[in-house]
Amino acid sequence: MVDVGMFDETNRVAEALLRGDCAPALKWCSENKAKSKKVKSSLEVQLRVQEFVELVKRDQISQAIAHARTYLGPCADSHLPIIKRCMAALAFRKDKRSSLYADLFDEGRRRELVGLFKAAVYQTLNLPTNSTLSVVLQAGLACMKCTQCSDGEDSGRNPNCPVCTPVLRALAEPLPLAHHMHSSLVCAMSGCVMDHDNPPMALPNGYVYSSNALHKMASTSGDGVLCLATRERYALADLRKVFIS
Repeated sequence: MVDVGMFDETNRVAEALLRGDCAPALKWCSENKAKSKKVKSSLEVQLRVQEFVELVKRDQISQAIAHARTYLGPCADSHLPIIKRCMAALAFRKDKRSSLYADLFDEGRRRELVGLFKAAVYQTLNLPTNSTLSVVLQAGLACMKCTQCSDGEDSGRNPNCPVCTPVLRALAEPLPLAHHMHSSLVCAMSGCVMDHDNPPMALPNGYVYSSNALHKMASTSGDGVLCLATRERYALADLRKVFIS
């Protein structure tokens, strides 16, 4: 079962943070204050800092100072470095882009807060950061990933390999290569495994395809075989059988 409502609410709060609105996130902090303290989350302080920054961005200086006295001052003992930076940023606010405090005014800070908020939600509710589906998928992909899947060249990818598909390629990228004691070659032309019944055949340019696929191509075209990678054409007599070790 999935708590869809919780994820919908999390997304609504995240969208508000991207707009510079911290109120929904602060409401969540208030409702989950006890749990947040238990996991030692700094989310609420970072949200108060962002509220301060948004006020400074709008040149509402008196409101920013009042906000700092109300919400940042009581946190000075545990979060002094960030609070000192806020006060310094107030002094150098005229030069928001090039000053030492430009990162506080950068739009990327809003995205960082979204990540911090989601991490706090998952940690507070004891949810894994990776979904069960992605974990299961990665376990399967790790069993199939080989050097050809990760060499970056689309020409050598197997059209029927899940690891090579654009949808799953990013998920498989950080995974280690599968450990296979015996080589297993898959034809890039047909997607079929090459074995003694369908042996691999090497073209003069070094590319290897299955015998069945090459003979089928030759019988269809009537003009030899075409290398999919280089677009070079060869006669069947030019092919050499490859032995798998």
